[in-house]
This record gives sequence, structure tokens and C-alpha cells, in this order.
Amino acid sequence: MSTLSFEKITAAYKKGKNTKLILQDVSLCLNPGEFVCLCGPNGCGKSTLLSILSGIPNKNLQIISAQKLPSINQIPIHKIKRIECAKHIAYMQQNEFSMWDFSVFDFVLQGRFCHSNGGNYSNDDFAIVNQVLKEMNLSDFSSRNVNALSGGEFQKIRIARALCQKPEFMLLDEPASNLDYVYEPKLMQMLQSIAHEKNISILAIVHNINLAFCFADKICLLPPKHSIICGKPDEIMTLENLKLTFGVDFQCKETKLFQSSL
Repeated sequence: MSTLSFEKITAAYKKGKNTKLILQDVSLCLNPGEFVCLCGPNGCGKSTLLSILSGIPNKNLQIISAQKLPSINQIPIHKIKRIECAKHIAYMQQNEFSMWDFSVFDFVLQGRFCHSNGGNYSNDDFAIVNQVLKEMNLSDFSSRNVNALSGGEFQKIRIARALCQKPEFMLLDEPASNLDYVYEPKLMQMLQSIAHEKNISILAIVHNINLAFCFADKICLLPPKHSIICGKPDEIMTLENLKLTFGVDFQCKETKLFQSSL
């Protein structure tokens, strides 16, 4: 079983003579089959944390200190070729649009690039795309233009593309952004099911802490300039931790778990 982890990382953005500390002594370990929600205020370093875990270089981001750099089963990510890293980690950034009029099938097929011979897709690649589209109830969308999809539909095919990578880990930056209050919990339920049924570790940035509490196996709170707080929802979603993280007072009330067919 693979794990994706790092220990006590402190990182900052440096531009010229200016330095902005963004993460301080942050440790994290993602285990197979877990749906983990990362929550915190704007600017606390959530997206930075995902980019560090993905291994994608950023010339302005510098890791000042680390007890252990991001690694998969003790192998540092920066020593793994990008094309090989994509076979382990699917990273979905917050904002995306397609400059080309791809069909849904061709858009999702991009997830197989890391397994193909330089984009020479095989029948197996096509079969995997068809299978993922079927599993996500997207087969009827296969020939549609991606630029004609709704926000919720586009998010869903981005997740389908990530699944076609056959990753062990999925890093999702605000997958529920721009979704209405009906589709947002459906997406959260879908991500929970994907993690459990496919034994994939999913780390998703989520602003709706109520939905995070309902669906996450584990929640990570990221208070600005403090160490990360991780644990089971009912263990760490305390008034004290929430105020430390968001800087405001909260009230907690017990509600029923949302359930819906996808």
C-alpha cells in the first residue's frame, strides 16, 4: 500500500527581496482509500500544500526547511520523472478551461497520456476511458463539446480524466467551486465513494466545512502560520480549532448526514 507524505515542511514565496511565509512545520500523510478534506481561510497555503505534494515545480516557492520532503513510499517526488509521477498522482488545479473544442471523450482520454507512448493511444486506453465514463454515468456525454458543459458537468469530466490516470492519489483544488448547493453535496458523496471503492487516497480543498464534516474520513485544518491539525471530523472540528483556523467564533449543531443518488 502506497503512502504520500512529508514532515515538518516550512515554505515561503520569494520574489526579489520580498519573502512571504506560507506554510510552517506542516506534516501530512495520505493513506489508501481515504477521503481527506483540507480546510482553511483564503491565503493560508492550501493550494500551495497541494502543489508541493504534486511535485510540480514553482520558481517562486521555496522550501525553507523540511524533516522529510514529499515522497511516495520514501521515494522523494522530485526524483521521479514527471511522466512517471503522473501514474501515481492526479493533480486537479482550481481553475481550468479548454482552449480547444475537445469532445468529452478526447478530453478524458488525456488522462491516459502518461501511460501511452507519447500520445499514441491503444485500444486499452480507449477501453479505460469508456469504462470510466460508464462508471460515472457520462457515456451519453461522450461526443459533447467540453465548452458546452455546465460547471458541474465539467468538474465531473475533469475527475473522470484524473481517474483515467489510474492514480493512487488524487489532489483536488476546490473541486466544488462554482457548484450550486444541490450539486455540491452530490460531488462530495461521489468523491467519498471513489476513495472507498477504488482504494484511492483523495485530498480535496473544501470551503464548505459542514459538507467536509459529513463526508470526509479525515479533515485537515490549516490555520495561518500554525501547524496543520488533522484527524477524524468529530475529533478535530471543535470550537477551539475552528476559531484558531478561521479567526471567528462558531456554533456547532448536530444534523443528519446528507445522502443522495448520483
